[in-house]
This record gives sequence, structure tokens and C-alpha cells, in this order.
Amino acid sequence: MIPALLAVLFFLAPSPARAAARPDPALGVEARAFKPGELILVAVTGNDPKTPPAASLRGRPLDFFPGASTGTWLAFAGLDLDYSTGPATLDAVMRAPGGKPVRKSETLNVVDAGFPIVELKVDQKFVTPDKNDSERAEAEAAKLHKLFSKTEPKRLFEGAFSSPIPGASTGRLGERRVFNGQPRAPHSGMDLKAKKGQPVRAPAAGKVLLADPLFFAGKTIILDHGLGLTTQYAHLSKFLVKPGDMVKKGQIIGKVGATGRVTGPHLHWALKLRNARLDPYSLVFLDLDAKLKARPENPLVRSSFCGLPDLPPATAWGKASGGLRARARAAKASYAPGEGVTLLVEIQNRGKKAAFVDFVRDAALRPLVLGIGEGPRPYDSLASSRTASGSLTEQVKIPKGKTLCFEQNQNAEGPLLALGTTTYALSYGTEHLYPSTGTVRAGLWRGRLAIPPAAVVVSTVTQ
Repeated sequence: MIPALLAVLFFLAPSPARAAARPDPALGVEARAFKPGELILVAVTGNDPKTPPAASLRGRPLDFFPGASTGTWLAFAGLDLDYSTGPATLDAVMRAPGGKPVRKSETLNVVDAGFPIVELKVDQKFVTPDKNDSERAEAEAAKLHKLFSKTEPKRLFEGAFSSPIPGASTGRLGERRVFNGQPRAPHSGMDLKAKKGQPVRAPAAGKVLLADPLFFAGKTIILDHGLGLTTQYAHLSKFLVKPGDMVKKGQIIGKVGATGRVTGPHLHWALKLRNARLDPYSLVFLDLDAKLKARPENPLVRSSFCGLPDLPPATAWGKASGGLRARARAAKASYAPGEGVTLLVEIQNRGKKAAFVDFVRDAALRPLVLGIGEGPRPYDSLASSRTASGSLTEQVKIPKGKTLCFEQNQNAEGPLLALGTTTYALSYGTEHLYPSTGTVRAGLWRGRLAIPPAAVVVSTVTQ
């Protein structure tokens, strides 16, 4: 396996000698695994910022796009369900600023995914459809093929992707499925356990390509995230978007249902990179925030509201736990009825040593550790930053006497709105991020903080 991405350092002395000694661009690969069904991120650092590198995997060209750091270029590669195992050569041609082309090759070892065989019972019409249903399914397949050929070439997402619902998977990508005793095509997505009516959120920004009922998939939404990336949400009970809509990360796009060929309510979530069928969690794994978003100068300040002099009064500090205490306040003096509410949360270290706190990057997923009106929620799929990926959380160091400040405008049900509620009780807990018997690094805070209710003034005067 290719080692972690290498850092390339540039020195500021612009002498000819230094320019000649400038290091070559570095080539790296980030992936959850090298096996069929996985998405791979190829990164080149220290490259000419005006000229993208060129690369191919097993002879198939990759399309590069710029990262947040000058000279960093990124490209996706998809290992389809039917991708053959064995060595896969990654060839790259890179160029340092003002330098000559540099050629590098790496070999990935693609291993067998071990897809299982699963037998299911469904309505027989979805196994042996009549002539009308068969013709409908064929027409829908042709329509989808045409839609996928018109995806946006530019990037529409801003950073890391997240799960559309906080649920455990019950059906895996690549399962060889047997319906009513008859083998069918391998499963092209992940099935997430959920109750009918549960909100489905966009995992990243994108454009709605499709919001229509399909014969096999039932009510289906397809989002175009640009660069050839599309995600699918099938078996829905309700649409909350329409084709052509631009959606933001965390926006509710539909509701879980049991339409189409199903055995019960659930969400079928699928990912494609052009025609490659991929596990969407292999995209969630990638730390795209680190590649596409500039790191804050002060990691303790996560909101422009932090430190403003005219903020409403904060609540009293809550009871300390493990050396930490927390408080909250509204970001504005008053809100119009129905207006979105932003709460500012502060976690202060009153202990004798620095503390590390698991911080969930995605505001839509943060209610799983930051309860608003309820306690934090268990969530098996939320990887702790203790793990190798750290794709959904990061460990923020809070030195002695310092405060982590961030804003939150969503609870577990969606955006916070100024309605009848005028106070919000909060709690911050990370007990669900680790198994009870697991070991954690020294200095990592684990527990729960009770935050006194934050008052929100709801005005009848339009803001």
C-alpha cells in the first residue's frame, strides 16, 4: 500500500541554487481499502499550480482538480464492483513550478472484496415483471444513462461527505442477491436501516438530477456533486426537492419509505464515479475537508461570532466534568418567528493539563454528540478520531485555561427555528464514540457536559 501523503516544503529564498534544489512533487493515495467497490483519492503536492499533473490507473486517465493548498492537485479513481484483482499501476507525470516533468509510478494491490450471496423474498412482479413493467424499466434505465452523461464537470461540493441518515447498514454493496430463488445483478449501493418518514439529508452540496418514481428503485433522488460524482437515494416515501434544485450539505431532500422492490422501509444509498459502482462510505472516509478547506488559523475559533462584543449574554457555565465546562448563548439578540437560530457553544478547559476533545466537523451530524433538547445519540457509523480515518471527527486540543468556540444551527431533526421554544438546553457527550472497554489516548476527554439552557428571544417584528 502506498504510504501517507508526503509533505513538500518550499523555502522562501528565491536564489537559483535553491530553485535547482527544489524537491520534486510528491504523489500519494488515500483510500479505505484497495478492493472492488472503493473510491480512491490521488493527491499530488508541490506541483505547478497553473498546470495540473497527468495520471492514469491501469491506463485509464484521471481528471485532476485543485485543492486548497497552492500546488496541490486531486483526482478520484473508482474501482467498480467488477474491477479485477491484482496489481494496478498508477502512472503520473508531475511538474514542479518552473521545473521539468517528473514521472512516477506506484503499484496498488487490489484484493478480493469477498461479496456474499443473499436470498430475499419480494413481490413476484419485481422478479418477473410483465411486458409493460419490463418496458418501463428499460426506458428508465435509458433515461438514467442519459442523465449520468450530463453531470457537471466542475466541483459542486465544498468538502467532506457525510451519511444521509444516522443509521447502521443492513445491506452491503456488491451482495450477489437472489430474489425469490432467482439470481439478479449485484447490489449497487448500501441499505441503511431506518423508519418510514425519517429525514434523508444531502451528504454534500449538489444539484438534483432526478426526483421521480422508478419501477425497481421506487421514489428516487439522484444528486450530481460534480466531477463525475453522483449519489442515489431510493425507496423514498416523499420528495422535498425537484430536478434542477441546488441543495446544501445537510439539507433534507426526502423521507425514508418502502417503495419499489423492497422487503421493508429503508434507504438505498448509492455512489457512482461516472459508471463505476462504489460504496458511498468509501467517499465518507476521505478527509476532503483537509484537502479542500483552509485550516483555521486558530483551531479553537470555529465561528465568526466568537469574541464579538455585542453578543447576547451567555448562560452560566455548567458543572465541570473531567476539567471541562461549557455554556451557550444565542448569536443574535432576537429572531423573527420561523427564522433560523444559531447558538454559540463554548467549551472551556479548567483542568491542570491540556485536553483533547472529539469535535464532529459536520454540523448536521454534530447533534450526535451535541444534544439540543435531548442527550447525544448513539451512532455506530460515526468513526472516532482515534481511528485511522478520522474522517468525521477531529481531536481539538484545548490548552489549560483556553476555550473552544463553535456555532450550531441544527438539532437532530433539522434546522433550529425560532418558533414556540425560547430556551434550549444542551449537552455535549462523547461516550458513544468509544466502546466501553476500549482504550483511548492520554489527555483525550471522554464524558458528558450539561449546558444550562440558552435563551432565545423571539420577536414579532421582522428582522
